[in-house]
Amino acid sequence: MTANLRSLAAASLILASALALAAAASVEGTYKANGKDGKLAHVVAFKGRPFMDKPVIQLVFSEKDAGKSKSPDMDAQFGHLGDALAIKLQKGDEHWDVIGCELNHAALKNSGASASGLVDIKDVTVANGEISGHLFTAKNAKVFDEPVEIDLRFHVKQP
Repeated sequence: MTANLRSLAAASLILASALALAAAASVEGTYKANGKDGKLAHVVAFKGRPFMDKPVIQLVFSEKDAGKSKSPDMDAQFGHLGDALAIKLQKGDEHWDVIGCELNHAALKNSGASASGLVDIKDVTVANGEISGHLFTAKNAKVFDEPVEIDLRFHVKQP
């Protein structure tokens, strides 16, 4: 009987660990500048400053973990997180909009640049305390005449 209880406890721990990993923030896809891959391994979400009296969600995708940063968006923009992308999202009447974007990429001459209208989002889902979606750029997108390609899928705990 004791062996069965231990087996059940061990199985429960393994299942709980697997569920925790499945719920962890994730990012996958492409972040390229001048044809070179950026290394995005982490994503965090937090409440941004309201814009036009509407709430903003700030997403920071980064090479280095920004989880303990007091200001992940600024750390991303100034290169403290390696390759990084800071995105500001706002819910419109019928869909989500990207209202701000800062890019930091080792292959950009103007790394730390802000861009408007460069990145778009679709397939946004907010459920069970998480937000997920698909960020992308149009074909032949450029920042200061430098080619940029973004095609990222993410899910992260909602702020």
